[in-house]
Amino acid sequence: MALLHLVLFLLTALTVTAQPATEAAARQPVEIRFVPPDSNGTVSLGIYDSSGKLVRILCEEWTFNRFRIGLDGLSTTWDGMGADGHPVPPGVYRAKGFVVGDIAVSGEAVHFNDWIESGDSPRIVSASACQPLPGGDVLIAARLSGALGALVRYSPAIQARWSRMVAEPRPVAAAQVGLAVSSSMAFLLLDGKLRVADLQSRMETPVPTGWQDGQAVAARDDRLALLQNGIVRFAGLPDFSPRGETTVCPSDLVSLALLGAGVVVAARDGTVWRWDTAWMQIDMPYDARVRVVSSGVGDTFWALEERGNGSTGVVLCSPTAGRLAEWIPGPNDGKAVSVAGSTDADFCVVSLTGPDVQRTVGIRRNADAQGWQFVFDKKITTSSGFGLRDGSLVSSSGEVPVEAKVDLKVNPLDPATPRELVVRAVTDRSGTGLTTADGLPLLRVADQSGFGRVMIVAESHADSARFYQGDGACVEEYKLGNLGAIMSFDAGSIELDTSGEVAPTSAAEESPPVAP
Repeated sequence: MALLHLVLFLLTALTVTAQPATEAAARQPVEIRFVPPDSNGTVSLGIYDSSGKLVRILCEEWTFNRFRIGLDGLSTTWDGMGADGHPVPPGVYRAKGFVVGDIAVSGEAVHFNDWIESGDSPRIVSASACQPLPGGDVLIAARLSGALGALVRYSPAIQARWSRMVAEPRPVAAAQVGLAVSSSMAFLLLDGKLRVADLQSRMETPVPTGWQDGQAVAARDDRLALLQNGIVRFAGLPDFSPRGETTVCPSDLVSLALLGAGVVVAARDGTVWRWDTAWMQIDMPYDARVRVVSSGVGDTFWALEERGNGSTGVVLCSPTAGRLAEWIPGPNDGKAVSVAGSTDADFCVVSLTGPDVQRTVGIRRNADAQGWQFVFDKKITTSSGFGLRDGSLVSSSGEVPVEAKVDLKVNPLDPATPRELVVRAVTDRSGTGLTTADGLPLLRVADQSGFGRVMIVAESHADSARFYQGDGACVEEYKLGNLGAIMSFDAGSIELDTSGEVAPTSAAEESPPVAP
């Protein structure tokens, strides 16, 4: 038995050591030398096999100071490996590349998302819930690009509009989102779990035991109301001190609004109820069902109504005086699905939906109580499938050109190098940019990841193009100018055997430089 084990050991050892020479022996590095055809720009250099296939990206947008500088030009080394990390087969290879000059990249526009007004705007994919704050700002429970959830504060009256309160990764969007604010705290209800953030410090604070779960939430001043198992519980803020609770309402409740005194609720069947010391139903139009209620000034409240014909409207109501005003969306405005009111002005934020569109409007009742004033109007159009139709950008179902031809500058050292190049728009985990058609990187447009779709459109002037990139939140448009500031060069051929280079041959030896 011992002899059998020894034989098996020797056979295994022979199997392990008897590797092909190309895998066992590491090649000596190959030095690649070249004279750049221009003294400005970046260098991208690739290794190509005898069929012209790119087998290794050696230098990706390198500045000149990354190369070794010698009397005969610039140099770098190649270890004989391909893009897969394995040695390339013996054969003849060629080092070729491009010097990319001063290509101008300028941001032109943001399409299909009105929330993104500038570079510092959060990239809101959807505004799940909104709540006006005292003074006119609006708090937004938003989903951001990159699968992030966040609470952000929007100030429509000032130029520096945005401040972020809480943000965290959320791979899956919450199915139900509720939002309420007191004088100092924000309350976010995500799929029944209550979370709290301080409005001043913008930091999340712990939720006391017994208040973490709920079906709906409302707050104003120093009071909190939380719907739990058909009962509305009341608390004093900021310490969550108990302030009583209601009995079970005759109807299944879905929405709450704290009044100056008491609470108003909307039930699943569309009825409206008020609690002070007992439940009392509030009369509403017989053909309207109330889906959402929200606090207003004093004892007023806002109600989102759905009519028998399927239309929707927003109504400002008083439990005693009845309907005070209403706003009806236009035929092209979409269907209202949520309303959130302010407690210090006749101002509310309404969310509307339409085919592939989410719209959020802030409206204020005019001082003369006649009509409404739009404070802001933001629209997000689904654009993950954007494209080009009849020469115009569209949010979906268009062509997606990803390649364009550009004319190259003459290489004064080698006029025989190509004068035309096909560039391709690409996106990957490191960002977006332009490459050659076979994948050699030329120009970085954006360093951020998350862009799922890119497009390049050549303009009538051969030296410029439009570059589009979309991440689900919007489509960004850039202008690429001076695309002709690219020169190709040939750094010579390399013949490899299993140990390394056979006979160095520089580009200068193959094609003597031609004076400009």
